[in-house]
Amino acid sequence: MVAHRTRSYSHASAFRDCTTTSTCRRFSSSNFHRGGNGDIIDHPGNRQNFLKVSSSSTRDLKIKSAWGDDVQFFPCTFVKKPRKVTAKGDLYALSIGGGHLDEMMEKFSTPGQYVQMKVLPSDKPAFIAVANGPKMAKKTNSFEFLVKRPSEGYADKDTGEVLQSTAQKVCDLDSEEASVLVSAPMGKGFRLPEDEIGDVLCFAAGSGISPVKSFLEEEGFTHNGETYVFYGTRDAAHTAFAEELKTTMGGRAKIVNAYSADGNGYAQDYFKRMIDSGELKLKDPKKAIAVLCGQKEMTEQTIEMLENAGVPRERILMNF
Repeated sequence: MVAHRTRSYSHASAFRDCTTTSTCRRFSSSNFHRGGNGDIIDHPGNRQNFLKVSSSSTRDLKIKSAWGDDVQFFPCTFVKKPRKVTAKGDLYALSIGGGHLDEMMEKFSTPGQYVQMKVLPSDKPAFIAVANGPKMAKKTNSFEFLVKRPSEGYADKDTGEVLQSTAQKVCDLDSEEASVLVSAPMGKGFRLPEDEIGDVLCFAAGSGISPVKSFLEEEGFTHNGETYVFYGTRDAAHTAFAEELKTTMGGRAKIVNAYSADGNGYAQDYFKRMIDSGELKLKDPKKAIAVLCGQKEMTEQTIEMLENAGVPRERILMNF
């Protein structure tokens, strides 16, 4: 990074970078006591948000939070095992299938949705955006993901032992025979406005390209304008899905690679320069839509720039 060194965020962001959380805690048998009907309740001491785990069968698992929401995890196998997809950095692509895929597909209706994923029932789940669109997922009978593997684990707050995060565990699975526990897709995704759509502006940083790829791949919109993708990464060697993006929407999307190592700023800075110089002219800002996925500071700056360009706030879409 040779520019804007005072900024605190990086391009390694997916669903709010949820796949790289380092605050997970590993539960051992000593952390649990048994409830009725064979339920296992994690409730050591005065912990507030304990989990209630019930095995509904040998094939799936339900996790019940203290506030009453059920998240059902399905055992899934790899269609393609995790593989590093950038020359540098730690971005891994993988795709999953399994016997419960039809049930999971029913919940996948909107690009930008995400799943919860883990390796062991006791793992804290990683929240990972789906990288293919609903139509493509049904066509290939699989879900695709892009996961950033954290370089470090986390320290158990009681023992100090350094443990692997869930994202690390997932990325380190080296066999297509391995299995992971995955929820059905959830979240609101990118909800399109019902009225006419003009230009389409997409912004992504690092692994945040996943839900944007899902959005573009779905082509679930008709619009009278151009489609731009402002994709921020450190450099070409840290850029995932480069070839896939060239052909998405039949090659009609204009990809703007914003390499921060070049010293020219981030994705939103490229957008602002193109607007200011007249290189990018929105046909009708009031009809344009924008799709964003990145860390908080990046999205806040981008929203401000889009509003200054005349794009209404309600037409600036995020998937969370």
